[in-house]
Amino acid sequence: MRAIVTKGGIYTWLNSRENEFLEENFDDRGKLLEKQNLDEREQHVAQTLVSRGILEKLVDNKTVMYKLNVNNYSR
Repeated sequence: MRAIVTKGGIYTWLNSRENEFLEENFDDRGKLLEKQNLDEREQHVAQTLVSRGILEKLVDNKTVMYKLNVNNYSR
């Protein structure tokens, strides 16, 4: 398990699947990840992380993208 600090300054624990997902897809903080590039399992993990405040979901027209939602000062 690993802890990450969200924008609100709240520590949130990640399980191994969530941690693996973030390491594979978000090596750069400003990176945007499109939902269409994810399989069903990864989409579920991403939506779970959105509900916990770890990812930010951006919708532009019909394109859904995810962005890492972390506190820049404490990571």
